[in-house]
Amino acid sequence: MSLKDILAIVLGAEADEPAIALAEHLADVHGAALSATFLTALPDEPLAYEPTVVAGVWAELLGRARAEAEVERKRVEARLKQGGREVEFRTIEALGRDLGRIAAVHARYSDLTVLARPRDDSGGDMRLETIEGVLYHAGRPVLVAPPKWTPASFAEHIVIAWDASREATRALAEARTFLGRCKLATVLTVDAKPKAFGHGDQPGLNIAAHLARRGVNVEVRNADGAGRPIARVLMEETEALGGDLLVMGAYAHSRLREMVFGGATRDLLAVATVPLLMAH
Repeated sequence: MSLKDILAIVLGAEADEPAIALAEHLADVHGAALSATFLTALPDEPLAYEPTVVAGVWAELLGRARAEAEVERKRVEARLKQGGREVEFRTIEALGRDLGRIAAVHARYSDLTVLARPRDDSGGDMRLETIEGVLYHAGRPVLVAPPKWTPASFAEHIVIAWDASREATRALAEARTFLGRCKLATVLTVDAKPKAFGHGDQPGLNIAAHLARRGVNVEVRNADGAGRPIARVLMEETEALGGDLLVMGAYAHSRLREMVFGGATRDLLAVATVPLLMAH
């Protein structure tokens, strides 16, 4: 399946430059239509017992958020015009708690949604909320661009984080376009053991054979976690292999569990140094 519609979702020009650059690169390579949606995150209603106080405070907060967003929106629009491409540019606003679901509505009309990795700035949480919203509610894959990403190399060596789960299988299916063009794909398992339910008797080999039958040049790497967090293993192995795209299933555990106890998806979103193609 080829890419025909690519969407970049952004909250700021500078912080989301990697996502814009990656979306432009993909549009050029695949001859796809490019669109961009600028999100204005509005503050949720403040809690107070006096309605008049609530109305006054919230009105001030809304006005401030819209004014700041308008400045950033102009920067994003100017950046997109610099690329010299035809870009369908949209602007939407939503309360912080609704941002992910609103973004998901727009993501449904594209083959792929590109966002920047969450950062430790004022928009960091909103980016995470947006990524999770698209993954859970759009039924579309998400491509996450790490900080400082440039179009030097992308999807030439694809690393597939394989745990034989439904989520990993879905992500692999969404990567077909890139797998059909890559020079090498590595199926990466971590502490994989043969078992009837899951990997089967030869961890990684069955899915590698499936990819080989589709014409993919593929190899298998079974990594020893050595007690390291799974996200660290995946990223360190990807970097050691020279991978320039990591494909993985997102949120195999519930969103609430990852929020409370942590998990590989959120951990990777915090530390990824190569683009992440994710699906749920």
